[in-house]
Amino acid sequence: MKTKIIFFSVIIIGLISCSNQAADKKITEAEVEKSTKVDSTTFTIVSQQDTTTKDGESIIKYPNGNVKMLGMMKDGKREGLWKSFYENGLHWSETTFSAGIKNGKTTTWYENGKKRYDGFFTNDKESGKWTYWNEAGELVDTKDYDLPATGNKK
Repeated sequence: MKTKIIFFSVIIIGLISCSNQAADKKITEAEVEKSTKVDSTTFTIVSQQDTTTKDGESIIKYPNGNVKMLGMMKDGKREGLWKSFYENGLHWSETTFSAGIKNGKTTTWYENGKKRYDGFFTNDKESGKWTYWNEAGELVDTKDYDLPATGNKK
């Protein structure tokens, strides 16, 4: 009986450790946190890289085969313009990266094709003027991240 318990314990531990290694190699999906704030720039990409792609083009796809995200990798980090798409193929976002850090212009769109917001990142932080639209395409807000908080226009 004791031998059976040890045997099954070793098998379970082996299966658990193998399943973790396989999960590390899978391409995971992007998650976007939807916010009710008009000026929210919450757009979180959670560990999306195919861990085998260190340099060159990286393409991540939906289960239906449509492209979800694509961009270039350099030394295992995002580099240059990265594009994300909704499952229906329409643009979701474009963000510029430098050594895995958001640096440069970013634009996102609603699923209906209308712009949601655009602005710039400097070292992973919002900078300069950002513009926000509602789903109907109407301008709803602008914000200048280079001004003190009291100087922002709402």
